[in-house]
Amino acid sequence: MPSDFFMPLAQYGVLVLFIAAMVGSPGPANMSLMASGLAFGARPAVPFLLGTMSGFQMIFWLNVLGLYALLQSAPEVFQLLRWMCIGYILYLAWTIVRSGSRQAGRATRVPGFLRGFWVHPLNPKAYAMQIAAISQFVSPDRYLADALLTSLTFWVVGGALNGLWLVAGGKLRSATGNPSFLYTLQVVLAVVMVGSTIASLQMIPP
Repeated sequence: MPSDFFMPLAQYGVLVLFIAAMVGSPGPANMSLMASGLAFGARPAVPFLLGTMSGFQMIFWLNVLGLYALLQSAPEVFQLLRWMCIGYILYLAWTIVRSGSRQAGRATRVPGFLRGFWVHPLNPKAYAMQIAAISQFVSPDRYLADALLTSLTFWVVGGALNGLWLVAGGKLRSATGNPSFLYTLQVVLAVVMVGSTIASLQMIPP
């Protein structure tokens, strides 16, 4: 029967709530998106948003194929990812802060697709979130179908929520007429971005 090949509606509703809670909450990706919107405007930072979404999808499918199981046998890899993630977020924060050190309209180059792409592959929290979703919502009897549905839901629901953080940063930029105040906000968001990254990584066991 067709129902045997598709996730039950009630279970899918829980999946949507799970993704909304995990992806919509403050974290390294959302803080970097909001900070990018604040520093450069929402529209110019859309490639950065698409990059974060694409990087997330890449590691999701690698995890579906068993990447996480391989990484569990090498905990030192997760420790390396922690340091790489912190280093990369520091780099993005520096880019955002530096963009406000010049006159308005003469900011540094906007972070593009590739810079956004590596936000999630370097973030152990993204792996843990995906494994939680796969273990709870991907049935062995419908493995490929459930994995595809979960992937699409992450793209649509997660992407929409990520986009709201980006738009919020852009709206805040439009509402802020004082360049000095705008720069202060960029510095604050950059600090929050780094702090949220460190805090989230501490929650992931080695």
